[in-house]
Amino acid sequence: MDLLAPFLHEFTYQAMAHDLLPIKEDDKISYRTVINEGRPDQQDKDVEISEKDKLWTDNRHRHMKDTIEKLMADFQRFIKDNPNFTKASEGGANSLNAIKDMMAGLPEFQNMKESYGLHLGMAQESMNRFQSWKLAELGSVEQVGLLPCGNWISTDSMQILATGLDEDYKKPKGLADQVVRMLDEDDIQKTDRLRLLIMYILYRDGILRGDLEKLHAHARLIPQDRQTIDNLALLGARTDRKLKERRPPPLPLFTPKAPPTSPQDDYALSRYEPAVQLLLEAHANSTLDSQIFPYTKPPLIDGANELSQTSATSLRSAKPTWAKTRAANVGGENRQRVILFMAGGATYSESRACYEVGRATGREVVLVTSHMLTPELFLRQVGDLSADKRRLNIPAEMVKPQAPAHLFEPDPQPKPPQPPAQVQPVAAVAVAAPPTQQMAGANLNGRANGGSAQAVFQQQVANSSAKLTKEPPAEKKKKHHFGFGKKSKD
Repeated sequence: MDLLAPFLHEFTYQAMAHDLLPIKEDDKISYRTVINEGRPDQQDKDVEISEKDKLWTDNRHRHMKDTIEKLMADFQRFIKDNPNFTKASEGGANSLNAIKDMMAGLPEFQNMKESYGLHLGMAQESMNRFQSWKLAELGSVEQVGLLPCGNWISTDSMQILATGLDEDYKKPKGLADQVVRMLDEDDIQKTDRLRLLIMYILYRDGILRGDLEKLHAHARLIPQDRQTIDNLALLGARTDRKLKERRPPPLPLFTPKAPPTSPQDDYALSRYEPAVQLLLEAHANSTLDSQIFPYTKPPLIDGANELSQTSATSLRSAKPTWAKTRAANVGGENRQRVILFMAGGATYSESRACYEVGRATGREVVLVTSHMLTPELFLRQVGDLSADKRRLNIPAEMVKPQAPAHLFEPDPQPKPPQPPAQVQPVAAVAVAAPPTQQMAGANLNGRANGGSAQAVFQQQVANSSAKLTKEPPAEKKKKHHFGFGKKSKD
């Protein structure tokens, strides 16, 4: 794993734009720019950046210096082809701002105007932030400390590190003082200070805990940033070491390159080569270590490989191929395809390396990854390595959404028609009973308690009813003589 590539400042057009500018990366990549600047119909518009944009595809892998020169040269060519357009502007287009002002007067070339306006504005804004954030000084320290004279790897942890060389390809001196001076700069952004501190720790293969505390204070970082540094250990990096601890140097993975005989000062901030570039170059030269990069299938013999390529051509092909040479096939249509898969995301510097190696070796290099990484995104992902998994909203571990249960219920059966309601007869009005009880309890004699008067009245009524009622006479019992007759009275 190349841990340096996600943190290092890359100064090609695509990588620099995604690192410094607020580019939206949702379903589509877009950048908010000003259309028709300085005119009455000026407006802010989100312009999509896609593969259909020829200016983007032609310049995205160029160094920012070459990109600006290419855009200005293309516009100068347009001015030369349209002399009537520049009669009012005698000064010509000698700067990005002058070109933007001239582009505002192109109503007949709307698509080209928006495309040039977009990329000229992005290039100008990137250079403004490059200067105000002191990325030239910061990039110089990064390249001095991280320029590889050969990438290194430990066979047990597969950790790639880099040794440092200055602009003259010599061992740097006073690197720690330069790092401290950059960490104290107020114009350097907090994220850039964190990236510089992480790269210095990776370069030193870990530092003392006391030194880490001091550098953390110089950078004025928050506790969450300290957790991000500690989480690098989960990726195989060593962030701290003990006093007088000696560690053996890791074994080289790729063959070290000799320093160039004539270094170019214009590209002094872009001397670092990602590990992917060295990997693809070693693959093209067939010098990869098969123990570290084993084959998924045994390699074919050269004779068998040529025979398979020859037999793959059909004699019934309608298009004649007998006039094509083998060299033309290699450089033209039938290029060898190299598929490079990177788990966990790839950086824009690594995609640029795939493009450059493919163009230099005549191969079609296809980069396959889950997503593209920016330094800000990678820092956030490293910081989340120690967070609770329930807070990360990982799609594979989230509860799958389910449809509401009522969607799976059967449709209700229609109810039978109700019979017509019958008219209920009107109930007889109940006549209230006379208040005899209340009248009986009335106090007529002025007594405190009317219960005794009521008892006397009831006793009198009972006695009178007893006198008026006549009891029925007792029935005489009939005697039976059973045939003996009556007895005579003597």
